[in-house]
Amino acid sequence: MASSLFCRCSLVLVTASVLALGACGRPQNQPTTPPSEAAGTIWLNEGVVLYMPDPVMKARIKIEDMSPYMKSVEAAAKAVVEAQSGQKGTSGMLLIGLRPEGQSKAWIVTGEPPMAQPVADAMIAAAEAVPAPPVNEGTVLVGIQFHAFGGGTAPVSSGPPIPRDWYSHFSKHGGLLDDALMDKVWPQDTAGQNAPKETVQ
Repeated sequence: MASSLFCRCSLVLVTASVLALGACGRPQNQPTTPPSEAAGTIWLNEGVVLYMPDPVMKARIKIEDMSPYMKSVEAAAKAVVEAQSGQKGTSGMLLIGLRPEGQSKAWIVTGEPPMAQPVADAMIAAAEAVPAPPVNEGTVLVGIQFHAFGGGTAPVSSGPPIPRDWYSHFSKHGGLLDDALMDKVWPQDTAGQNAPKETVQ
């Protein structure tokens, strides 16, 4: 399948595809501040990011199925955040993995300060509770870039962020965001049970 390098990709919200994922996509040391419109807001959705090339996405899922599904996932995550109070501002990405037979898995990657783990767990559970749309084969990976409770420092990466432990599957020269990687971070034998929640990065 077509895959990507995180080295040279540009992040374009709503219709972006990740074209590259490599060692240079590992977290860097330059913080990114949230947009000014996030200040004072409980939830700000900056858009949907496609983590796999457009031809792969189109072959695996219909846009008429993906669009309403992502709106439902965003509404579920937003409801969790809006039900909280007294939380520190945080910014990050809610990643959603989809597979055939209604399988779904969620991860949250945040910058500093990190999202409180109970809130992240609730967001993940809410996202995974949304009925998944049909997927033809393999894995579909998408993300919702968000700012919660006024936002914080976004995850630092030269490409769209991924959970930190995913990098352990790369060589020093980088790696590919493909089905082989997804099978490692979301093993097939646990896909149907929505594998254990990931720790907020």
